[in-house]
Amino acid sequence: MNTITLGNFDGIHSGHLKVIEKAGSFSGDTCLVCFEPVARQYFTDNSWSRRLTTVSERAVILNRLGMKKIIIIPFDRETVEKSPDEFLSELHEMEKFTRIVVGYDFHFGRNRSGTAEYLYQWCTSREIDTIIVPPLECGDEPVKSEKIRQLLENGEIRNAEELLGRHYSVTGVVSRGKGQGKQIGFPTLNVRVPGCKLLPKPGSYAGYVESGEGNRPVPAAVFVPGSATGPVEAHLIDYRGGDVYGSIVSVSFRKRLRRTASSISIEELKKLIAGDVENVRRYALKKERMEDPEK
Repeated sequence: MNTITLGNFDGIHSGHLKVIEKAGSFSGDTCLVCFEPVARQYFTDNSWSRRLTTVSERAVILNRLGMKKIIIIPFDRETVEKSPDEFLSELHEMEKFTRIVVGYDFHFGRNRSGTAEYLYQWCTSREIDTIIVPPLECGDEPVKSEKIRQLLENGEIRNAEELLGRHYSVTGVVSRGKGQGKQIGFPTLNVRVPGCKLLPKPGSYAGYVESGEGNRPVPAAVFVPGSATGPVEAHLIDYRGGDVYGSIVSVSFRKRLRRTASSISIEELKKLIAGDVENVRRYALKKERMEDPEK
């Protein structure tokens, strides 16, 4: 039997994982079908900057989960205007599935008129097995992408992690900046993050920078700007590696240290950053000891 699972999967949070794991629990081939852009992004003329995963980030996470076949459906006017029956008929023609797995709140078709109940009836009439996965709850609330966005925007990194089931991260290209960090003794990587990606609340964070598969993540003091257009800056702690300009890196956020500082002198800024660096060192050492009890 061929199984498909269907949804936006923005964030691939713990609720999404429950759906994906269910789809992968059956024998036979499994295919994940998602949309691009995600619905919220489409309906705001692509000005929406609150995505939890970009296209490439979502693909990397799904690959790590062992999802080998992914179909991306363009979420455009044609898709939006299709009736639920048209959408499902075309999907079945594209991928001859005999089982479909979706979350309890999945909607599709014109005006979101297609519901999980409609899907069940449509599939049952065609002898297609339908699995509707109930909500995964955390603190008496279902895990939802919007809740995770709110937590990140409030700087509540650890609470967001709990719902995500992983550390929140951003991926971008390292570009050359003005060199101001280097001038005050704390050189930073300027990571250009896609405009659609949600950044946590502006401020300073303890985090890690990873520059590729197999490379060990490097502890970093991470700075999220007050401006949505500015790069995320990361000062790598005790880094002795080579030049990474032009490369793609992933920056993960582990703990919020402080809010952004304004109207302060260079000397005051240096003291603040020095404090951030020391806090990151302590965080990284504590994490290392937790992972290796013999230390």
